[in-house]
This record gives sequence, structure tokens and C-alpha cells, in this order.
Amino acid sequence: MKPDFYTKSVLTVIAVALTAIVFQNINVAKDANASSKHDAFRNVAVNADGSINVTLLSDMDVNIKSIGGSSVYGAIPVNLKEVGGSSVSSYGIPVNLESLNGSSIYDHIPVKIKN
Repeated sequence: MKPDFYTKSVLTVIAVALTAIVFQNINVAKDANASSKHDAFRNVAVNADGSINVTLLSDMDVNIKSIGGSSVYGAIPVNLKEVGGSSVSSYGIPVNLESLNGSSIYDHIPVKIKN
């Protein structure tokens, strides 16, 4: 018996539907997943003015080679003209010490003099 047009049409629709079912679960491209390879990057809280708070956990070795294009040897040159809007030329530099070596200072500053 020779299949008629109706039977061929129904079998074609079934074949197309089965093919669609097979291909719907096949991924051609790989899924994109977040990686933890770069653990050095972290979110940092930023203050309202855009600055960040930094806490140093140990001493930092600083080597200043030049200031304003001039080489620095020995002591760092400091030239204060004013502090807080007031001239220091005739009054000296105002100093306010609250603690020394972790101990609070209440009435006097301990000074050791070498002979």
C-alpha cells in the first residue's frame, strides 16, 4: 500500500516536532559564570567627599628622593609661613601633643637631655 499525502504530512509534522524537542536542550555557547580568580579586588567604602579611610597595619618605609625637583639629602627642608591662617614668623609653631609613646600628656612633656 502506498502512503498518501495526508500520512506523509502527519509524519513530517511529527518528525519536525521531535527534532525541535531534541535541539531545545542543546547549548551551542558555554554559560558565562563569575570567576573567583581575581581575589585581589574588593569593594571599598567611599566617604561622601570621595576619600577613603586607610589603616596601616605596620610601619611603612618611606624614601623621599626629591621635593619640587630638588634632591633631598639628610633632613627634609620645611618652611612654614602660616598655620591655620595665622603667621608663624613672630609667634613660632603651635604644637598640641595629646600623647607620647601611647601615654597621655596632662600637664608637662617629659624631656630627656643628653650631656
